[in-house]
Amino acid sequence: MRIIVERIPNKPINSNSFVVYSEANSSCIVIDPGSEDCADLITFINHKSLLPEYIILTHEHFDHIWGVNKLKETFDSKIVCSTDCAMKILDKKKNMSVFYNQVGFETYPADILIDDENNCLSWNGTQLEFILTPGHTNASICILINNNLFVGDTIIKNIETVTKLPGGSKSILKDSLSHLHEKFSGKQIKIYSGHGDSFWFDEVKIKDYYK
Repeated sequence: MRIIVERIPNKPINSNSFVVYSEANSSCIVIDPGSEDCADLITFINHKSLLPEYIILTHEHFDHIWGVNKLKETFDSKIVCSTDCAMKILDKKKNMSVFYNQVGFETYPADILIDDENNCLSWNGTQLEFILTPGHTNASICILINNNLFVGDTIIKNIETVTKLPGGSKSILKDSLSHLHEKFSGKQIKIYSGHGDSFWFDEVKIKDYYK
């Protein structure tokens, strides 16, 4: 099945959300909705007559999850994230939101938990593969849909991956990136990051991300 990826910038923090859909039916996936009111995201979804089946989170940071509650209330989508992420989105300190506006927020609980054993999901006849990639945080995952890899903040083009926040680890990141390199090098994989533009996996030198 041919899929379409639409990038929609989050506000006010300049991170990326993505809508993944096909022209075959109305079902779609939303990845990392980071705008509080999700106005642009919901406008696009309604314009395309889509229905978000899953809200998938690459990690717990507030600029990637701020719109979860609004989307859940609007479309009753299922929230999908790693087991560690599921705990942290329920804590305004661990999701870092309280440090942004001194108020913070928690999201609704996750519906589907991703771990080493539960790492695949079927959507529209297409298999979603989840890859645990701790490093930026210990809750980080990547999502492979056909030849599209959604990486959150694990890889951002031309920017060294941040590992100084709680749950981050440079040595663990190195292992995660080495695994991605072994799995995807030379395979025409398109990377969709949590910030910035998309790019091909082989455009970057993985070792540059854990200097």
